[in-house]
Amino acid sequence: MRMLALIFMLFTMCSCRGNLESGYNVKMAKLFHSCREKMDESYGKLLEGEYDVDKSDYSYHMKLNEARALSSYIKGIKCEASQLKYSKTAESFHIATIGYMTEIVDGYGVLLIKYIDEQKKGTRKSLLREITDEKEKIAALAESCLGHQIAFLNRAGIKVDSQKGK
Repeated sequence: MRMLALIFMLFTMCSCRGNLESGYNVKMAKLFHSCREKMDESYGKLLEGEYDVDKSDYSYHMKLNEARALSSYIKGIKCEASQLKYSKTAESFHIATIGYMTEIVDGYGVLLIKYIDEQKKGTRKSLLREITDEKEKIAALAESCLGHQIAFLNRAGIKVDSQKGK
């Protein structure tokens, strides 16, 4: 009877670990994709000229607040992601994803606010190049996150096709 209880307990712990890994993945993936969508939406607006506003225009403050809200939103998501409990198996995925979120706030967010605040066309053009470079860096970080996620899932015993994961 004790042996049966021990086997049941081990089975439960192992299956809970799998559920824990799966649950962590689902939550972190949702947070990651939420950040990615907001970032892509903002970058699209930038390329469409929506942030090219004059300080004398009322929309200037709205666009500046929108850029600040993006950073605030990503910070909130990052805080939520940072508080998730994760296993050693998920550590590299966790660290990569937090790094991705940090780069959006500290890189893209800061440059976007500077871009909106800047009124000289030449300086804005230069900032746009910096933002484009930053966007490429963030896109590379996103790809790295996906690679870490696939590796984590494989180590956790949740097999995925790396082509479908991307």
